[in-house]
Amino acid sequence: MIKNIIIILSLLLIFSVNCFAVDNYQWKLAETANNCQIYTSTVAGKGYIASKASCVVPARMETIGMVFRDIASYPEWMEDCKETKILKVIDDVNDVFIFWHHQHIPLMTDRDVVVKSRVSMNLQKGQVLVFSELTNEVNYDSGKGYIRMPSFISVTTLDWIDRDHTRITFMIDPDLSDGLPRFIANPLIKTNPLKSLKRMIKVLKNPKYIEAGRISKYNKFVEDAIKAGYIKP
Repeated sequence: MIKNIIIILSLLLIFSVNCFAVDNYQWKLAETANNCQIYTSTVAGKGYIASKASCVVPARMETIGMVFRDIASYPEWMEDCKETKILKVIDDVNDVFIFWHHQHIPLMTDRDVVVKSRVSMNLQKGQVLVFSELTNEVNYDSGKGYIRMPSFISVTTLDWIDRDHTRITFMIDPDLSDGLPRFIANPLIKTNPLKSLKRMIKVLKNPKYIEAGRISKYNKFVEDAIKAGYIKP
């Protein structure tokens, strides 16, 4: 019974995220660089754009999972992310966390945001989603004079290629608030996902994440999916 409920909730999350992406964005290919694609979209009611980058990386899905789970180390790979702090662990087993994110803005006042992230897996389809958005569930004051973002959404999609390759699509839709000219902000938003993925590729070579992935629950999920014939090694 509990297992069926978890499956239904996962499917509902996947459905809601996919519908959100379809309904709110009109993605246009902006450029291709090093076998990666950058897409941008206008966002209704905002002057700031949304952006996403998509790359096939030489890494196992469970290794990538461990990088995303290590929230405190996001500044190592996430472009212009200067600091992160976990504020609340809602569900450690199912990867539901609330954390604070400090976003550096060159030559301007830095931004911050409190984010809730959760993971949904559909290994029958060979896909994992990491969905993050602004939350008011935790009232956190950094006390450092940052400008608080009024909205923030990020969706990362992991698509199965084979046992040692994964397509990562990293999308951001931030509202950086007033006081930041669009001609400065939008180029930063456009290039952020690709720069982040390029840095992540380097992090994924770290033996710490490779070994952690090998013994993780994500490895078991993948191996079970292979045994079931959902995905091919």
